[in-house]
Amino acid sequence: MKKKRVRRKMGAGRDGIKMTPGSSRPDADNRKEPYGGLKAGKGHFLLDFLNSHRRMLEAAALLLVMAIGLLVRLEDLRDWKAEPARALYNGEPLLTTFDGYYYLTLARDLVEGTYTHVDDKRAVPDYPERPEPPPLLSVVAAAAGKLTPFSMNWIGAVLPAIFGILLALPLYGLGRYYGGPVMGITAALMGLLSHYYVYRSSLGWFDTDCMNVTWATASAFFFLRFGVQPGRDRYVWLAAGLVVYGMFLWWWDQTPQVATVVSLLPLAVALIFFYRPEGREGMIFVSLALVLVTGLLAWKGFDLPVRIVKSIIAQFHYISKEASPDFPNIGVTISEQARPSFQEIVAKTTDSVFAFVLAGIGLLALFYRKPRESLFLSVPLLLACLSFIFAKRFLIFLAPVSALGIGFLVSEVWRANRIPYRAVVACLIVGFLAWPAYSKDMSKTFWPKEPPHLVDGMVAASIETPENAVIWAWWDHGYPMIYFSGRGTINDGAVHNPERSVYNGLPMATGNYRLAANFMRFYVRQGLSGIHEFYKAVNGDRARGFRLIKRIMASGPEGSPEIIRDAELLPVGNRKTVRDWLEFFFPDDARPVYLFLDWRLTVTSYWWFWLGSWDIEKHDGIHPVYKAFYRIMEKSENLYANNAITVDFNKGVIKVGDRLGMVRAMTVHDGRRLRRRAFREDGNYNFDLFVPAGFGAIEEDSIEKSVFNKLFLLHLNAGGYFRPVALRTPSFQLWEVHADRLVGSH
Repeated sequence: MKKKRVRRKMGAGRDGIKMTPGSSRPDADNRKEPYGGLKAGKGHFLLDFLNSHRRMLEAAALLLVMAIGLLVRLEDLRDWKAEPARALYNGEPLLTTFDGYYYLTLARDLVEGTYTHVDDKRAVPDYPERPEPPPLLSVVAAAAGKLTPFSMNWIGAVLPAIFGILLALPLYGLGRYYGGPVMGITAALMGLLSHYYVYRSSLGWFDTDCMNVTWATASAFFFLRFGVQPGRDRYVWLAAGLVVYGMFLWWWDQTPQVATVVSLLPLAVALIFFYRPEGREGMIFVSLALVLVTGLLAWKGFDLPVRIVKSIIAQFHYISKEASPDFPNIGVTISEQARPSFQEIVAKTTDSVFAFVLAGIGLLALFYRKPRESLFLSVPLLLACLSFIFAKRFLIFLAPVSALGIGFLVSEVWRANRIPYRAVVACLIVGFLAWPAYSKDMSKTFWPKEPPHLVDGMVAASIETPENAVIWAWWDHGYPMIYFSGRGTINDGAVHNPERSVYNGLPMATGNYRLAANFMRFYVRQGLSGIHEFYKAVNGDRARGFRLIKRIMASGPEGSPEIIRDAELLPVGNRKTVRDWLEFFFPDDARPVYLFLDWRLTVTSYWWFWLGSWDIEKHDGIHPVYKAFYRIMEKSENLYANNAITVDFNKGVIKVGDRLGMVRAMTVHDGRRLRRRAFREDGNYNFDLFVPAGFGAIEEDSIEKSVFNKLFLLHLNAGGYFRPVALRTPSFQLWEVHADRLVGSH
């Protein structure tokens, strides 16, 4: 009987799967030989077992990888419990990031039913709106709070570790497509062990970073499968990719424009290089796409693309640290925005130059072997490259990139017929690379950013201040202060733009108590928007306007009328007379203000003092020298020492380590009286000591005379402008602010 010939469709592969010219068939290497060319046969019991149970074994291997990833993310709890004074407050964990308390506060409010449209505790008095719907991270935490017996502190500490290991899933999917199960499992393992990603997805890192990489990688995977999948099944992958995009938007609520670009660029790659529907199918797809895009533009505004571009440009200016015309770029003051060296990049990713180079070779080989399919990795690759150019926060995107590079190299070794015992060699390579990474992740401990002794100060604020009080703290403490004290703040990790941060630091950097107190009360009433209104009165000259504000605040209501008259201010709204402006600068209806000073300010003085002393005309501030010392003991009448510093009060000699120096002057407060001795006019530094707390500092004149130093270290009389409420030097201090009142006000 004559056999009937079966004609294949043009462009179809051997399995009848339609091929796009130049593309690989989905899982082509995995369909017949799932373990990369290792064929079963007589006597190959292990391979027979692998092939017959491959799905189960792959699932077990992936679960094992995720278990390892969870272990390295939760092991810090052992050290936290061993040293609770560094990590636990009332037996509960603290977070390892400041921003986490923003999401944790929203989660708590959702649980308690107090989630409001406007947040009256943030950015007082400008009061930003809260996101609607609430951020996905907070929603999940709130659901966990309602469904489990765990406290919000425990939920906020543990959830990031659980979210962090989910990166294994899209990495496994991409790896399996590009190089089979071996590549998928290897990529998942190496991705979960990447050091900086472990840091930002570990115990306590309750922030969006613990899933941002996962969403970006998942978008690349789903849109890759949409692009290469034949038939109508491709639309299942498209739908999954769009769902991931929607979840990413909900998750990364503060930067939806970036989430849009990161998610949809892989879709653009699929449409441009792979998607070739026939006739009617293509018409339906294009029509639906046009309807969706038009509906989105009608809903969000037809200028949405322009807004997205502007937002991305603004983000670029932030990460590139370009200065604005009048105020500095705040990015230069933030450690995660610093550009890392190559050595730091290696240390925070693979911790091995050899492994880093292997990852690069593997990635190049992947792009060479599968040039078009590799285009889907362009977004994580470009984001990873930003860490070399701009900021180390982008190092988290090196996790999937380097992991896929190593995974592809291992899979190529596994397949290489010329390599004897290639499976053993591949496993040894994985062990050689993974074990050091695992060991480092297990040995490194990440401690909370807000130590318990500072949380004590925030809790004290909740007790010692009225409910409508505003706590004037540096923006680092904005979110934690709201969470622990329930009081208002004026700056935090989301609104800390350059101008707001300059105003935030001014009262602490100035040496004038009156200026500091009056400015704080003025700002808490008028805010950033009020200052901008005043700048209109000086024809938009912010340098002149800022100088006028400081002169008026320092002169008080009695000395300001003449300054205001001489300034010849333009009328703004209903403010036309001198009296109108006096009521503007010295309001009677501001919320009570309290100044929070703390140990962290001694560590970050280089930056907050620079911002607080900012001169708009010079476009610069002062970077002071301020070196604090603790547990200083009195050894004799005039000698103070500890293991870090020795001070001879009679001779003005200070020894720090092996270095000797003469200071200009020394000031010692013994708790009752102040003693000051001058030594050398040409000395560069001063030394101040507060004996009861054993706390001293070497500093330059500029910061020694600041309100911060005079209150926090020297405990000097503030002339009635600052009243002590809680003084636990050198941990924290809480001062009630008393500003000048306008005569005739109520």
